Amino acid sequence: MNKLSKKLNIIKCFFIVSFLGIAIYLIIFNFFEAKYIYSNSYNKRLRNENTYIVRGDIQDRNDIILATSKISNNSIKRDYIYSRHFSHVIGYHSKQIGSTGIEALYDKELSSAKILDTIKGIINGKEIKGNTVKLTLDKTLQVYASELLGNRKGSIVALNPKTGEILALVSKPDFNPSKINANWKNLIEDENSPLLNRALDGLYPPGSIFKIITTSAALYGNYKDYEIDCTGSSNVNGYEIKDSNKKGHGNINLNKAFTLSCNSYFVNLGLKLGNEKLYNEANKFLFNKSISGNIIAKTSRFNMKYDNKSLASQSIGQGDVLITPLHAAVIASIIANDGMLLQPYIVSEIKDINGKTIKSFKSKSANVIIDADKAKTIKEMMVNVVKSGTGKSAKISGIEVAGKTGTAENPHGKPHSWFIGFAPAEDPQIAIAVIIENGGSGGSNAAPIAGKVMKKAISVLK
Repeated sequence: MNKLSKKLNIIKCFFIVSFLGIAIYLIIFNFFEAKYIYSNSYNKRLRNENTYIVRGDIQDRNDIILATSKISNNSIKRDYIYSRHFSHVIGYHSKQIGSTGIEALYDKELSSAKILDTIKGIINGKEIKGNTVKLTLDKTLQVYASELLGNRKGSIVALNPKTGEILALVSKPDFNPSKINANWKNLIEDENSPLLNRALDGLYPPGSIFKIITTSAALYGNYKDYEIDCTGSSNVNGYEIKDSNKKGHGNINLNKAFTLSCNSYFVNLGLKLGNEKLYNEANKFLFNKSISGNIIAKTSRFNMKYDNKSLASQSIGQGDVLITPLHAAVIASIIANDGMLLQPYIVSEIKDINGKTIKSFKSKSANVIIDADKAKTIKEMMVNVVKSGTGKSAKISGIEVAGKTGTAENPHGKPHSWFIGFAPAEDPQIAIAVIIENGGSGGSNAAPIAGKVMKKAISVLK
């Protein structure tokens, strides 16, 4: 009997040791060796990972699907649910042409899945869905802004000044990403450049919205009480700069000049400040610097010139000054946020097939661009612009709005129409930039669109 018990114990120990050995092997395989074995070229079961991974979804901030992959008749089709409204920001994905927008920037994430899930897919011969990319954009606001801009060429960018989240990013003209292959030849030959993402890559003269920077330089240079007698135009070494009010504004100070967007005042103010101070202030407001977080945008430009003609032009946002609509919205957000910048970003999360967050994104810690008291002074001036100045058509009933209009001269046609601002002025929830190419007066054309988008944003984001 003792011999039998001893044999049974030996057998029992054998099975326990064997079980533990298998368990240890599986742990080592899953956590240490799986990646190597899966990617090893001698693995005969290995095929192209993308054969098994169906491109993941792209969602808005409320988990509404904006782009997805559909399998039909053994083929995979990329479906862009809101088509043209997100065409530039989401971009397109094509085996023939390539990818743009979020589809390109987050290609690796969209076409990847957990290694073990992928191995299971290969073993079972089933496709596994790639990771989901969640955006900060609001579908309702994006569609509304896109429809509001309509057939006009231009851009609308809206963001939360307190977080840096981009809420809407519209570029017109747009295109149908679902038909990118069929329409490619027409799109690349179209003189209106529908493939250009104007919000991120369009560089425009800022016109009078640049007066925010000139004003900031004046506040730091102790020119707050500077006054001139405006006669309706200024002549700088034979270069005449006219005001919209041809009769002139008479005796005018900084606050009134900002409200009425008096060119003569800001030309003379710029000459007082000098090239270096204006250049340094422009750099402080992120000209000649990268501003975007997890999305790529062109760098706005301010080139320092040493002649008075150039300085006069640059003081009012003309000449050798160019800005993107995204950057224009960021300038509005800096003033809205008491002089602090939160870097704009457009992707909030990467999620796996089960909806578990793999990676999350937020704006980096806030950077002080200008002192809070200076920002407050400019904010008050921007409120006056909408209350009684050039931006009255951006008013929202029951909500105080701050803004600045711009009518930027354009050597290729009619002036570009600008408005940047934020609302509510006392507790900003949205900062915005609107540009309409060849739109004429900023107060007449860009401002009312901005007012409507801000009103919609405040109601949508409650």
